[in-house]
Amino acid sequence: MFHGLPSEDPIDHLDEFDRLCDLTKINGVSEDAIKLRLFPMSLADKAHQWEKSLPHGTITTWDECKKAFLAKGCLARYREMLDTASNGNFLNQDVDDGWQLVENMAISTECYGDNYDTDWSSTALDRARPR
Repeated sequence: MFHGLPSEDPIDHLDEFDRLCDLTKINGVSEDAIKLRLFPMSLADKAHQWEKSLPHGTITTWDECKKAFLAKGCLARYREMLDTASNGNFLNQDVDDGWQLVENMAISTECYGDNYDTDWSSTALDRARPR
C-alpha cells in the first residue's frame, strides 16, 4: 500500500505493483485494463484521496496513470526541476520524451562524483520505465 508519506518512494511502489500485476493474466483483458482497475486498491490515505479526486475519465491508459502518479508522488523540488528541464509543464511531455528527460537528468548526476547517491537513477528508473 502506498499512503503518500514523504518516506515512501512512488517509483518503488510502481515497480512492486507492476511485478504483482504481471502475475495476473485474464484472457481477453488487456494488461492496461487490469492495472487501471487494480491500482486504486494499492493506495491508502492521502494517495487514495488523490486518486478519488481525479475527474472521471481523465486517465485512460496505464502510462497516463503512472505519469500522473509520479508527478503527484514526487517531491515538489523534483517536479519543479522536471518542469524547468522540460521548458514548461513536465506532464505535457510525451511519455517517451518524459522518460528520456528523466534518464538524462539521472545520468547527469554522475558528474557529482562517487560520494553522490545515484542508486535511484540506474535501478529504480530502469524498473519504472514504461514497457
